[in-house]
Amino acid sequence: MLIELDRTSTVPLYRQIAEQLRARISSGELVPGTRLPPERRLAAVLGVNRTTVVNAYRELAADGLIVGHVGRGTIVADPSRLHEPGTPASGIPWPQLFTPATDVMNDPLLQDTMLVSSRPDVITFATGMPAPELYPIATMRQLLDEALHQAGQSLLQYCPAEGYPPLREALASWIAPSGMRFGPDDVLVVAGSQQGLYLLARALLEPGDIVAVESPTYLGALQVFRAVGARLLPIPVDQHGMRVGLLEDVVARRRPKLIYTLPTFQNPTGTTMSRDRRERLLALAARYQVPVIEDDPYGALRYAGESIPPLAALDQHGVVLYLSTVSKILFPGFRIGWIAGPRPVIERLAILKQIVDLDTNPLAQWAVWAFITRGLLDAHLERLRRHYPERLERMLAALERYATGVLEWTRPAGGFYVWCRLTDGLRARDLLPEAARRGVAFAPGESFHPDDAGTGTLRLNFTFPPVTAIEPGIARLAEAVQALRSIRLNGEGSRRARVVAPIV
Repeated sequence: MLIELDRTSTVPLYRQIAEQLRARISSGELVPGTRLPPERRLAAVLGVNRTTVVNAYRELAADGLIVGHVGRGTIVADPSRLHEPGTPASGIPWPQLFTPATDVMNDPLLQDTMLVSSRPDVITFATGMPAPELYPIATMRQLLDEALHQAGQSLLQYCPAEGYPPLREALASWIAPSGMRFGPDDVLVVAGSQQGLYLLARALLEPGDIVAVESPTYLGALQVFRAVGARLLPIPVDQHGMRVGLLEDVVARRRPKLIYTLPTFQNPTGTTMSRDRRERLLALAARYQVPVIEDDPYGALRYAGESIPPLAALDQHGVVLYLSTVSKILFPGFRIGWIAGPRPVIERLAILKQIVDLDTNPLAQWAVWAFITRGLLDAHLERLRRHYPERLERMLAALERYATGVLEWTRPAGGFYVWCRLTDGLRARDLLPEAARRGVAFAPGESFHPDDAGTGTLRLNFTFPPVTAIEPGIARLAEAVQALRSIRLNGEGSRRARVVAPIV
């Protein structure tokens, strides 16, 4: 569903917005209880002043089509009440009862991106997934058959909330060569790193607490921190990772409750924090007693350069909570991740995890344990480290061939992503519909920022699309950028320059 603004029309912009929303409410596209975007957000999406959206909403409210609720936003009214005053609405107006925390996924840009990516004719660079054709399915089938045959009864029952004990031991041993000194009791198995982030946020944060985060950073972390009511303190990222010098300038004044970082092959930029910055970050965290969440889903996927020890390996003061997952290196669908950290934290998180889900799938935990202890995971990683660099080189070569002059990009030393910047002040949100028309999708960079920055950036995943699709996908993307440049150059002030933007 789109709102189209014709800036050459004599009809005021607020009336155009109001009339299009009115039509969608009347047609049933916007059902009673639907939450409309906040005024400020819709204004930013449409590129208009907030007052314009306020006036549009006021006109609709005057007609009884929408109602505002303090703390819940603007809601589409029940039309039956317009014609039959005093008649109660049928059923419970569920959308009006949801808390603001449930709005964290309401990102129009991402919803539009996901919709485009789901089309079968689209080459998508938007996802954060590994290559499905490289999944070791045959091996895993044999392991699961073995598990069910030998220990099916026990593995199909509950297991300890802390995790399957052999897996906790295997994980502690597997990460030890990188310098991390954790025992099995210092490891908590979670249902993917996203659950790990949620548990950490629930255990350590209260509404109003400040979390220092990289800008840009992992979208899922921003959603979790916002859901628990935290305030986000953005720290810029450059080619050497988080700018720790800027963090030092604000920690003493703002006193964040947590520092969150992806220091190795960061999502979305692909950058890696230098060792010097890692050591400065740890010293800063120890001096001010601020815990550091180190999110490390990509650290095993290095394709060039020398490895840098994880923060958890350099930590001498017990300030780091290490978070990782098999989702990027094995199967996302297994939902197996882990947190390693000081034992009091692990014990408290295990209690919280019992409330959330009792335990994580024992059968999947057994399979990951077998994969690690039999050397299969290391062999699989070697395979990935052979294939993924080829895909990265194809993407970089295609960008050089088709996108020189319209995009700027960085070369990552590992991970999943190439981070790009549009030239000439173009915005990624305006590029989305042009790309969709040409059958290609990307992740808009501003969705990864905790503030309003990054409008001209985009993230491209090179691991998920088939090798043969990478070059044509980049060619389509470059065509979309050229089309957007042409519209901007030739269409400003004309009907071709109208804004087309999603509202839900």
